[in-house]
Amino acid sequence: MFDVAAPLMQALSRAQTDLSGAAAQTARAQTPFGSTRPDAAMAQTAQHALFAQALLGAVHARLSELKTAAHG
Repeated sequence: MFDVAAPLMQALSRAQTDLSGAAAQTARAQTPFGSTRPDAAMAQTAQHALFAQALLGAVHARLSELKTAAHG
């Protein structure tokens, strides 16, 4: 079996960083330090959250494969 754990973990780490940055940008929206239009920041946060959710789904699928192989 091809081991994809390392790339998935790197992607999850990057997704966490991106999601944290997008959340901070959303929190700063409509303040003197942020944008006056929060809709773009909120859309970016949602996009990063969906990507992180997809990665978690991939990790879950990989763990399920490993479980099947270990018990099979």
